[in-house]
Amino acid sequence: MKESITHLQAFITELVNEAVQTALEQHQETAVTELAENNQKAEVLNADQAAEFLHIAKQTLYSMTSRRKIPFYKNGKKILFRKGDLQEWLNSGKHEQISKIEKDARSYVRQNPIRR
Repeated sequence: MKESITHLQAFITELVNEAVQTALEQHQETAVTELAENNQKAEVLNADQAAEFLHIAKQTLYSMTSRRKIPFYKNGKKILFRKGDLQEWLNSGKHEQISKIEKDARSYVRQNPIRR
């Protein structure tokens, strides 16, 4: 009987150790992934790199910065961009488009009611 309890305790200890090890490995993987994502967001791009990232011509990028349509930073004469800011800017454009479509649809429905 005592031997069975000892085996059971050893088995439970092994299970707990494996669960803790797995949790630690998953936490470490998550931490590494988050760190890599944060580093990528903080990455600073020059105009050539930003234009390539956005898939637009460099002149278009300069035009957008002069009209303050895109987030950028100036360091002397250099124009710099944070990759995370550009990604957020791209994503915000999606939301603006959806809200504009919804606003236009509501306006259209008000002006053109269904007639029976």
